[in-house]
Amino acid sequence: MIQQSWNRTVRDLAERANLARSAASKVEVVRERLPGDRAPGERDGREQLFSAVALSRARDAALLKAAGFALRRRAAGRPAPLWLPFGRVLPGAASPRWWRNAAVHRDDAGIWHAIPLPGPERLVGLPEDDPLVLAVAEQARLLRASLLGHQNRDAYYEAFKPDGQHGQGASVPPIAALSRKTSWKEQTWLHPDFGMRVRADLEEEFQQASRDRHAIWERSRAYGSAVVKLLSRVS
Repeated sequence: MIQQSWNRTVRDLAERANLARSAASKVEVVRERLPGDRAPGERDGREQLFSAVALSRARDAALLKAAGFALRRRAAGRPAPLWLPFGRVLPGAASPRWWRNAAVHRDDAGIWHAIPLPGPERLVGLPEDDPLVLAVAEQARLLRASLLGHQNRDAYYEAFKPDGQHGQGASVPPIAALSRKTSWKEQTWLHPDFGMRVRADLEEEFQQASRDRHAIWERSRAYGSAVVKLLSRVS
């Protein structure tokens, strides 16, 4: 019975992975069909893209949450769950705009709270150097890099006093009693004439953090697929 239950869990997780990949593909299809600016149907096309992106992100977050949950449970030697976490998935075409705003603009469908910790993949009964174990561990590492890029996205900026040219001017020293992020936010709020820019010495780190952050969606699908393969082996 337990064997059958875990097989059912793996099938459920695999189906969620397929739905996430299909939703991501739909985004690309809608984007390719999007009319140019001011073209007839441009507004409707943008709305369709907005809905497709919202659904894709919700499915990615739901997959990541379910994959991490299932793997932790299997690693702990517990029975298969009766069901996997559902996440916050609503049909894109029928979803209210507030939900789509949350999925796209506000909290990224909650994906940042679903980032798994590395480690459980080593406790499912396979050697630690097994390719399936290593694949899950690598995807977990990449997800943590995405999370770090998300958490530090505002820490690379500084306040500066413009000299009339775009992005040019003297750096404003941070406020000593505040963190660097809080400092530039306070400085630009107190002095409307100040601007903000990425610190020159952190430009490379900023670009890498941005790449990591935006890769979260693809990495969530890669992690989910890797977990499916791993659980399929041990279930």
